[in-house]
Amino acid sequence: MSGEIDKVVDDMAEQAAEDVTSPVSGLSEALGAGASFLVSATHWRAKRLRRGVKIELPGYLAVQCSWFMAFGLQLVLFPYLITGKDHLHMDGLALGLANMALSLPSVIFLLIGGVVAERADGRRLLILLHLAAAVPTFLLALYVEPGELTYPAMICYALAIGTVGAFMMPVRDSMVNEVVERRSRVGSGVTLQLGVTLATMAQFLAQIAGLILAGYADKATRMPPWLGGFSIGPIPAETLLAVQGFVLASGSAFALMLARGRPIRTGRKGIGATLGDIGDGLRAVLADAKLWAMTALMFGVGVFVIGSFLVVLPIINRDVYHFGSSGIRDMFVTFWMGAFVSSAVLAVFKRIKRQGRLLLAAQFLASASILAMLGTVPHWIFLGIVFVWGLAAGISIAMSRSIVQDSAPKEKLARVLSIYQLGFMAGAPFGAFLMGALVDVFGPQKIAVVPAGGMILLILWMIFCTPVWNMKGSAWLAHNQGPKSAG
Repeated sequence: MSGEIDKVVDDMAEQAAEDVTSPVSGLSEALGAGASFLVSATHWRAKRLRRGVKIELPGYLAVQCSWFMAFGLQLVLFPYLITGKDHLHMDGLALGLANMALSLPSVIFLLIGGVVAERADGRRLLILLHLAAAVPTFLLALYVEPGELTYPAMICYALAIGTVGAFMMPVRDSMVNEVVERRSRVGSGVTLQLGVTLATMAQFLAQIAGLILAGYADKATRMPPWLGGFSIGPIPAETLLAVQGFVLASGSAFALMLARGRPIRTGRKGIGATLGDIGDGLRAVLADAKLWAMTALMFGVGVFVIGSFLVVLPIINRDVYHFGSSGIRDMFVTFWMGAFVSSAVLAVFKRIKRQGRLLLAAQFLASASILAMLGTVPHWIFLGIVFVWGLAAGISIAMSRSIVQDSAPKEKLARVLSIYQLGFMAGAPFGAFLMGALVDVFGPQKIAVVPAGGMILLILWMIFCTPVWNMKGSAWLAHNQGPKSAG
């Protein structure tokens, strides 16, 4: 495509040189010089546009990294501050309710966030939302520093971050479609599937960096001799929260590298406009069997998997293996490292034929691995199980996002993505509460059968009652059979 742009510009130059003539002596030369100047300016503008488009994808990935590095810090610090012996030291139900507060705003605001993402300039929204997320993080650090942390303060922080996240997810996830589309116009071979996979890889790497850093909160960690043998930590929790706030704020600067978003006008005005737009998004999801099947799957993941991930694993870490923040770090780093490895392998394959089968096979592997937690195993085996769980999660996250991005109508993309995410986020509060209550009654290991059994039943329903198992990826179809719809 880049060569095509240059050829068009060269053709313009030749045509200008041939067409600019005048019977007045010297005027032809002047007009020819003006035409040459115009073509030179067009060349310069085309090159500038190409440079601007080419930095968009790195800029988008940097925005992705800023949010998810902060998320990685939060994954460790949030349960550590609630359950840690040096802080609130509360039980599984309290942690479950706090995680419920973290997820609940998405249930309330996510659909509105999808409408806002389509109507507003995406770049401006990303700048404002990153700054808004930094504020409660800095405020929480001020509570922790003098030792005045309270459970209500954690709930307020959770509600604030959850609300910002509800508006952040649709705009950030829908912008990858625009970035890839603009990049393809200047000759890039990046497909939507690859763009989503690169964004997923950036997410995992950033989360791992945040997790590793947060793991130094409760004790010093000595590096191996081949790294110099020096020690890191303990780093005060308030310092790590301040780092989290600065990382979030940096996302605003990275968002400046993006082009302005393309707001969509639906023609509606007045109070009922938002509800009407949400209704259009819901009808688009219900009209496509793949979209509502993916939404149902994400609801099941929220109920059965996220509850185990956010509540059961930290309690196992504390009560079975007797670790603090470093143990939470090791679990989550292992999980996201597995997710990164599988997504990096997926990045090699730009066009996968059976995305649905790969997704469901990965979900089944993840569900079966949960059953291994029924018994008490050595810590390294436990981390191995978590790594396998992460491998499956990396595949399922990348494939589910690709399927939804492919199947959604482009003029309703943000709304469809918000509904898809709502399936996930609506299940998460219920799952966190359910697992928090069950873990206090039955212990963190015996309840493994609940998430594993629930997910396996859901996967079987997806295989036999939805088109996901037999669908073909649109990138594969376009490459092998010409442009056809995935089915």
